[in-house]
Amino acid sequence: MTQTSANSIWPSDLGPRLSERAQMPEHRSDQNSTLALNTKLEEEFVSPLTSMRGALEILRDFPDLSEGDRNKFIETALQGCARLERGVEELASAVYEAGQQAQATPAADLHPAEQSEYASRVRMLHDAETIEIDFSDFVFSSAKIVNDFYDVIDETVETTGRTWYFLVDYRDCRVWPEAWVAFAHRGKKVNVNYSLGTVRYVEQETSDGSKGRRESDRLDPDMFNSREEAVARIQEMRRSSAN
Repeated sequence: MTQTSANSIWPSDLGPRLSERAQMPEHRSDQNSTLALNTKLEEEFVSPLTSMRGALEILRDFPDLSEGDRNKFIETALQGCARLERGVEELASAVYEAGQQAQATPAADLHPAEQSEYASRVRMLHDAETIEIDFSDFVFSSAKIVNDFYDVIDETVETTGRTWYFLVDYRDCRVWPEAWVAFAHRGKKVNVNYSLGTVRYVEQETSDGSKGRRESDRLDPDMFNSREEAVARIQEMRRSSAN
């Protein structure tokens, strides 16, 4: 779903949650695949970014470098850019191929209990022109779970024959690596087909008992502190659209 700033909707502390997952007994057999994914991310994105930043900081902090040294650090930064470009191209290709495969694969029938749970997390607020999605305390551990949940969202919206604002609760939502591609693809599809704008929020009790976000979520400027703030943002968007 497209954020008001057109950003994807993702929980902001996936790294720590992956480490937490690796310690869970039922997921220890997946540690090798998770390690391989993290290694790939390190090679394709983190390493070149680190090299580029180091080279640029040296160029900034040492203006009296010799021409030879300066050219050396410029070349390091350019090589990092090239590595990032290749990584982005590979990632975009993988997301596209996975999306095409997901569209071509017939969906398995949902168990009635699963259908009921997902449906209970999708609520239409007609007066506010808003569909509220409750991802709180939910674990997307596979592409199938992502597709099943989003099928319910799609069906709910399609019955209305119109577009909506989306209000999304991300409190303690978790997306495992094997579900990332499907989660991004299905969220984007909802955005393009049904969304007038999406607002996300994370609200929970802090250590002093007050309501607020965890420190990791504060790093995301598009994640609101509370449902009230998120609803107010949608009201602003509606007023702006009406003018």
